[in-house]
Amino acid sequence: MNKHINFEDNIFLINIRLRMVQDMLVLEPDPELFLKKTMEDIDFIDDILGLLLDGLLENSHLIERNEQLVNIYDIECQFSQILTKFLTGSGNISVLHFPVLREKITFLQAHSMTRKKLMDDFRNQTDQSILEPLVSSDELSALLKE
Repeated sequence: MNKHINFEDNIFLINIRLRMVQDMLVLEPDPELFLKKTMEDIDFIDDILGLLLDGLLENSHLIERNEQLVNIYDIECQFSQILTKFLTGSGNISVLHFPVLREKITFLQAHSMTRKKLMDDFRNQTDQSILEPLVSSDELSALLKE
């Protein structure tokens, strides 16, 4: 089944959700009300970032592919920072108050690092292919002589 994914809109929406979690960390919400939903949101963001990255890496014909990869990379960096705040912060919803979250957040950080490495590797391959000439200097000379 060939389905169309609107990467730009999906990235925009995941960014909004990420900012919502970030705002929640700044505020002092009641953990009894918000802990479960916050952890669900973080799992959701992790899943979607993985799906979007896979979709972009597999779709070599997407016109704005590199631009969307940069957007996902930026969101991935924000996501990583938020996960670090969960680990090191002192807010109501943090590892300080809920040590049981440490394993989950560490697991999500590993996912984030893996995705960032994939994007770095892809960017390095893309940069390398741009630097490689399509026609070697010898081939160009031979073509110009004819």
